Amino acid sequence: MPRIASFQGLVVKLYFSDHPPPHVHVYAGRLGHPGVQAARFSIDTGELIDGTLPAAKLATTTNWCQRHREALRADWRRAQLDLHPTGRYDSS
Repeated sequence: MPRIASFQGLVVKLYFSDHPPPHVHVYAGRLGHPGVQAARFSIDTGELIDGTLPAAKLATTTNWCQRHREALRADWRRAQLDLHPTGRYDSS
């Protein structure tokens, strides 16, 4: 599963051949360490699908998803074909 972004203590990943609806997996904390929080966000709306993140990170993640919606949609389609995302989003 490629890591496509990291910002403000969050890591965003896309699974290859994941199930609909189109979504990203977002992690707060160090992966593989106790206390990491995980959530899934809709690519189409930026809304929380399930999971938990610190309250301050929810709006940040929703806004990030909305700003990158078109690129995320394209990368979702690529991931459905087991292709890597087109790029990384770390600069924003």
